[in-house]
Amino acid sequence: MFSLATWNVNSVRMRLEHLLRWLKLRAPNVVCLQETKATDQEFPYTEINEAGYYVVHAGGKGRNGVAILSDKEPREVTIGFPDVDDQEAKERIIAATIEGVRVLSIYIPNGGSVGSDYFLYKLEFIYRLREYLDSYFDPDQDLLALCGDFNVAPEKIDVYDPELLAGHICFHERERTAIKLLKEWGLVDTYRALHPDEKGAFTWWDYQFGAFKANRGMRLDHIWVSRKLAQKLKKAIIDREPRGWKKPSDHAPVIAYFEL
Repeated sequence: MFSLATWNVNSVRMRLEHLLRWLKLRAPNVVCLQETKATDQEFPYTEINEAGYYVVHAGGKGRNGVAILSDKEPREVTIGFPDVDDQEAKERIIAATIEGVRVLSIYIPNGGSVGSDYFLYKLEFIYRLREYLDSYFDPDQDLLALCGDFNVAPEKIDVYDPELLAGHICFHERERTAIKLLKEWGLVDTYRALHPDEKGAFTWWDYQFGAFKANRGMRLDHIWVSRKLAQKLKKAIIDREPRGWKKPSDHAPVIAYFEL
């Protein structure tokens, strides 16, 4: 069984103990990390290598940073959008081929306030991601996995209160329309494919107001795969356990399992 995970760790150095504990506990074959908040020089390669994982990382000085950890050596590593000189995207997208699967770890921008320039950049980023898939891949021919913090809850079932959150960042109609267009390329939401009607299945909870304990969250972290890879999907889970550890990331890992 091939296990593929994604986790916004909200600082890989601050959460390193959690990450190493979780890798030992779950032993996934591949892990996509987001919001590493580390430059390439600061990333804890040694500790993760000692845990049995190869690492490829695309970092920066700010809050971004993405990585792929794998128990097999990643090949054909690329960073950012091909042929597009966007420095921020180079801290938000990294891709590698592992066991025949093209894995993309992505951190879609949060977008800030609705209507801001950064919100428009978020929409542009999602549309550009769709163009990237159109140009380089085929959903019925390629084994492809798009993993990461999408910063979008796609459907009403993916937030704790759709009426309250309507029009808010990460659940705005324009974001949901953009992410739907991305999905229409030929992507399958692994979690919803196996849990189509499950309510309360969230991956992010605010640190404040007892949100995690009350399960007032949003499903922002996803593993979406090409139709060809979806045929091999066996199981998908949201691993809430690390969110309950001391000083956790505000996101929980998502894991999908495939019979390759």
